[in-house]
Amino acid sequence: MTPTLPTTLCVPPRPGELCAPVTVELAGPQTFLEITSRHRITAAVPDEARGTVAVTIEFTDPAEARNVHVRFDLQPADAEVGSRTRLLARYTTGGRAMAAYGTYLGVVSDEN
Repeated sequence: MTPTLPTTLCVPPRPGELCAPVTVELAGPQTFLEITSRHRITAAVPDEARGTVAVTIEFTDPAEARNVHVRFDLQPADAEVGSRTRLLARYTTGGRAMAAYGTYLGVVSDEN
């Protein structure tokens, strides 16, 4: 699996749609976020010395797209992943081959 950025975990923005970029630092093994369904991940930059990955996500207007739950994982590069999971970056930290993955989990319920 080779990282192909930009990518989306759900639906890409429409051509010409305005997006606001936000960078999130992934520091733990798992990070859960609520983001707009139409988004684009444009960068995943590992900091191998710190064992973190900075992920830049371009969000569409929340009034124009439903919110979805996503999960980002920092795990060994040879870990098994599901069909909804996208490889974002490969890197080495502490002599271990690691990878950053993003996974679409589903639409945010109106009950939440």
